[in-house]
Amino acid sequence: ASQVEKGKELELKEQLDALRREHTETLQELQGAHEQEKLLLTESHHRSEAALQEKIQALNSQLKSFQERMKRVEESLLRTDYKKHIQEHGSPSPFWEQELESLHFVIEMKNEHIHGLDKKLLHLETVEERNLLLEEKVKTLQQENEDLQVRTQNHLVMARQLSEELQAARGALEKEAQLLDQARREKEELLYRVLNAGDGTPFPVAAGEVPLIAT
Repeated sequence: ASQVEKGKELELKEQLDALRREHTETLQELQGAHEQEKLLLTESHHRSEAALQEKIQALNSQLKSFQERMKRVEESLLRTDYKKHIQEHGSPSPFWEQELESLHFVIEMKNEHIHGLDKKLLHLETVEERNLLLEEKVKTLQQENEDLQVRTQNHLVMARQLSEELQAARGALEKEAQLLDQARREKEELLYRVLNAGDGTPFPVAAGEVPLIAT
């Protein structure tokens, strides 16, 4: 019976060791994959963010330049010379007509440019939303990593508890075996004394044999 119990205990210990190895390998693989994905996401986010900032700065510069040009055009339209010319001649001269045509052409070009800028801004907003999603994914991966660490700690605690339970079970089995052996010897001694009562023959004890349990 003792050999069977020891065999079961050894089998449980081997299963526990195999479980620990498998858990450690799985944890290392998950952590490695997580770190790699987090690194790639972080690098991609930084590149996208840098490109986005450059585009925004360029667009702001273009808009500022356009606003300054529009301001100069408005000031040109309101110049005193132009008003004075209309008052004196009643109609614009060919020079002013050419200026107005040029101004109209510039305004049309700028309107088209503004329309293109609107499209660029819309695209940049989409990129920014994608970056926000990437940040959320990184946070989710970090939370998953923390949860994985907690589960790993819990598994280690359970493994230690199982090891302690195995040690306690082995101690209990050894103590039970000692008690059974002691009871067997006491039974044999009692039976010997009953069968040999009165002749004074002492109960034979094997050389080196001592009681395993103190009485």
